[in-house]
Order: sequence, then C-alpha cells, then structure tokens
Amino acid sequence: MNIWKSLERIDGYLPIEDHGLIGDGATAALVGRDGGLSWLCVPRFDSPPLFCSLLDAARGGGFTVTPEGLLESRQFYEPDTAVLVTEMRSRSGVLRLTDFCPLIAGANLSDHLPATRNEIVRSVKVLEGSVRLLIHIEPRGGGELVLDGEWVRIKWNLQPYCCLYLGSTIPLKGSNTSVTLKKEQSVHFLLSWRRSHVQPSHLEPIRLYEDTVAVWLNWLRNLKYRGPQESLVRRSAITIKLLDHLENGAIVAAPTSSLPELIGGPRNWDYRYAWVRDAAFSVYALHRVGLSHEAAGFLGWVLDAVERDGRPKVMYDLDGRMPLKEWEDAELEGYRRSRPVRWGNAAAAQHQHDVYGEILDCAYQWAAHHGNIPDRLWNHLRKLSDVAADKWREPDHGIWEVRTSGRPFTYSAALCHVAVDRAARMAERFRLPGPYEHWKRKADEIGQAIL
Repeated sequence: MNIWKSLERIDGYLPIEDHGLIGDGATAALVGRDGGLSWLCVPRFDSPPLFCSLLDAARGGGFTVTPEGLLESRQFYEPDTAVLVTEMRSRSGVLRLTDFCPLIAGANLSDHLPATRNEIVRSVKVLEGSVRLLIHIEPRGGGELVLDGEWVRIKWNLQPYCCLYLGSTIPLKGSNTSVTLKKEQSVHFLLSWRRSHVQPSHLEPIRLYEDTVAVWLNWLRNLKYRGPQESLVRRSAITIKLLDHLENGAIVAAPTSSLPELIGGPRNWDYRYAWVRDAAFSVYALHRVGLSHEAAGFLGWVLDAVERDGRPKVMYDLDGRMPLKEWEDAELEGYRRSRPVRWGNAAAAQHQHDVYGEILDCAYQWAAHHGNIPDRLWNHLRKLSDVAADKWREPDHGIWEVRTSGRPFTYSAALCHVAVDRAARMAERFRLPGPYEHWKRKADEIGQAIL
C-alpha cells in the first residue's frame, strides 16, 4: 500500500498484510515493511525455508536491510511487475529498498520453461538526508559467512549441501554490518542459491532490474481485460503468476506454510503444494482475462499426475507426486505463537470428488478457446468423467478437508455434475468419441438429486 504508516508489531510480529511478495516461478519470498526478508524457501516453493522469521521472530532466520531508527514506511510495486519497493523513513533520512527475483533476460513467462536465475536482488538508495543502514543476515538454524573471492559464501547449518552466495557493493562484516549513506548514494546486494559451488559471475543489479521488468511487461501484454478495475486485475494476475511453477505448470495454493486460520489456533497448514481445485480456479481466472497458456500448462501437469497415480489426488507436490508426509516442527513458535508449525500436508491422502469437475471444466474452457481437444487429452478426460458419474453419491472429505472418515457433501456432488456435463458438451461440440447422451442423462440425474 502506497501510504506512509508507522510500524506496529503485535506479539513481536508485523501484520501479515505488511508484507509484499516477490518471486520467479520457482520460489517466492516475503518482504516486510521493515525491510526484513522474512520468508524464503530454496530452491523451490516446497523446499525447506532458508528464512522463516515469519514463523519465529527469534529463531527463524532472515535477511534484514533497514535504517537505524525506523519511524514509518510504505510499500508498493513498480507498475505491472513483481518488483517490490519499500520506502522507509528514519529520524535522519528516507531510503528506497527495491526487491525482486531476477528473471532470465528475454524469458517468455507464457512458456512453461524455467525463467529463474535463483537469485534475489536487494537495492538501497537514499532519497533524503543521510541514513545509517543496518544489514543482518542469518539462515534458519544458523550459519557462517565466509569470504570467497569477491563473494561471501553462506554455510547453512541445516542444509550444508545448499550453495549460498551473497554479493554486495560494500564490504560485509559477518552476519551484521552497518554503513552510513548520504542522499543519492546506493548499495546493492545479491543473494544466490546454487546446486554447485560456482560463484555468480557478476553483481549487475541495474541490468538484472531492466531484464526482469521487461519480462513482466512482455507477459502482461497478453492481458485483454479493459475496465474500471483494470489495475486490480493486472496486479491480481501477476500475483497468481507468482504462484505458477514455470517448469511444469503446477500452481501452488500459497508460497507459505503454517500461517494460522485463527491467531493462536491449531489450524495452521502447509499450503506450498498444488491443490487441483485452487489451481483450476486460478487458471480459469487467468483465462478469462486472455492469459490462456497457463491453462494448457496446468492441464498437462495434472493429467500427467493422474496418469501416473490412476486417479486425481486432492493435491500434489510440484513434481505431480504425493507431498511430504505431514509433521509438526516443535522448534518454531509459529506466527504470533500460533502452534503447531507444520510441514507437509495429510490432506493429500483424502478423497475429494470435486476435483473431477474442476479438471473437466478447466479443459472445457481451454477447448472453447482453442477450438479442439487433442486425442491424448480427451482419452484422459473421458475416463475422469466416467469415474465422476460413478462416484458422485459416495462419501468424501469435501472442500473442508474434514479429518474424519468423510460423508456425502453437496459441493462434491455438484462438481461431479460439472464433470459429466462438460464431458457431454465437449463430446457433442467437437464430435469426440464417447457416450455423451449417457453423460447428459447422468448430469440431469445428479442435478435433480441436488435440487
């Protein structure tokens, strides 16, 4: 929000709304209005967190760039990009902090190909007065910063195999550094994570900024919506895109884990996985505003997962497999002491019949735009329709993911109706093989039972 506000912590934590999201199609990070990078999992959304002071202010680890004596701040995005700007005012001056995950120059975000450089750039510029800048970096579980040529290598205690490098345009003095900057002076940081001990080539923040802005602007040119809420629609599209795993089309429900449904309550789940339902609604929203490539990516990803497992699951990890087994992390206190902190999600083993309708409806919307259905895709879809027609009366765990044996849910039956209805429509409209008259009768039967 582009409004100056004082910082108010509650129970030692910034409000969740006082954070901005950045990402690169492989992972995402949260940056607070205090300049704290409080959440980052590397190298992927569902990897262990490098920084998670969002879930434990004292022990979660983070990367903070902030002025001494911070009084107030505001946060906003560069127009039509995922480049986040945090302006902070101290007693002596005002600075601008620009955060982004750089993208490969010329990358096309409509293609489901990796665009990530596995980096975060943090750039500071003093706008008014002079500022004493405080820099603190510490991975979760601790680590050691070791000078390695022009870069600082971060040895992360919990994940020693992860190769972390930090570049800076000022000398760093271990995990805590301070420097005084005057008006118009700048300092830049680049955090990099790699699979091998190969240093980043150069610290070129300006070029990375220009390349990344160009990639986002190019992707958004495909957006067709024009209307009174255009700025909100464009920002919403970018936010959904930040949850899209570009490598294969999976869309995670959230980039975070264990933020509570109710402060202090136990319903704190790990949402860093791809729910079929959430992803289908997301690609439908993008499709409605002209961004249809994401639907094709999602359909290919989810149907490959279904083919591998035999039936659609509630959710998958980014590779289309079962997520990590759910477990509770007693070492973290949770956001505002909302315990437990969980990793993994036990709902992955549940049965939720609505997934058939969400997949078939997504395919129908995609086919209506493209004018056909490939044979291989249709073979998967007609099987899912037949299963929905058979299972619509059976108990399941519903969209509420009840952790009991399950019961019949109206919503699940309604989405089974959607599944067979969309199959019938596609078969009839595109002259595809299949018992579309039977599917139409079954859709009528389910609809009458619900009403």
